[in-house]
Amino acid sequence: MTRTPERSAPESRGPTVSRRLRWGVVAALGFVIVPLVYVAAVLTPVGQRAEDAALGGVRDSDLFGSDTALNVISVPVISLLVVVIVAVAFARRRLAVGLGAAAVVLASAATSTLVKRIAVRPEIAQSTTPNSYPSGHATVALAALFAVLLVTPRRFRPVVTVVGAAYAVFVANQTVVYGWHRVSDIVGACAVALCWLGLVRALGPRVDRGERGDRDGRRGPRRVVSVLLLAATGVTLAVGVAALVVGVTGGGAYDHEAILVAGRMASSASVLAVVTVVWFLDGMHHAARTDPDTLPTAR
Repeated sequence: MTRTPERSAPESRGPTVSRRLRWGVVAALGFVIVPLVYVAAVLTPVGQRAEDAALGGVRDSDLFGSDTALNVISVPVISLLVVVIVAVAFARRRLAVGLGAAAVVLASAATSTLVKRIAVRPEIAQSTTPNSYPSGHATVALAALFAVLLVTPRRFRPVVTVVGAAYAVFVANQTVVYGWHRVSDIVGACAVALCWLGLVRALGPRVDRGERGDRDGRRGPRRVVSVLLLAATGVTLAVGVAALVVGVTGGGAYDHEAILVAGRMASSASVLAVVTVVWFLDGMHHAARTDPDTLPTAR
């Protein structure tokens, strides 16, 4: 008797739909934050006065020659980074993912430049400084981190996340210290990078396919990074709030140096918060089935 071969049931589209939906929500959130922050911080007298108060704390002594790390962000370096990202993805047979990662960097940088050119900063609060919203440096630093993570095997992402987040925080912090950018510029930059990452993850190919190169590795490093990101974000916010209270409750005039510290902490916290959101959305805090600690022992 001839038997009809059994047909395997089609794979559920549930996880794919859920993945695309959550990254689509992230993209929409970033898209909405950009104009909201611009309106609140740039187009209102209160917003302009609050941010210009921090600029009053900028001193020459703060410029301690650390602009080398900021100068790394340039067109040649961005171009080289894109080439390396695509090459790594091609070597891993993930060319489509690499092209998506390159799009995150290039589209984020282009969007930041475009918004900065078309946005205006009206002189409504005795502020004569030109518009600087959003920060191109912070946008590229964060977008570069997201792009590199897309083509990095999961077991190496904890290290890449820590190093990349530290650099992005440093860039955001120093642009505020130098007086190049305000807090809103950093928040806007984070939103731009987050928006494009969300779009690529929602509309692009699946980044992790459950193959050998997608194994998470051991849970210990991932747990450490999860705790580190949450703790760093919380501590930075707490220090920023404390500095702001000191700055605005001083006797008489504002303490501009304390407000500058608050601005630096707010900028750093915004970067850390975005990295933390991406980390948890990527599921790096979970133990995958390929985790050595979760595999059944041989008998």
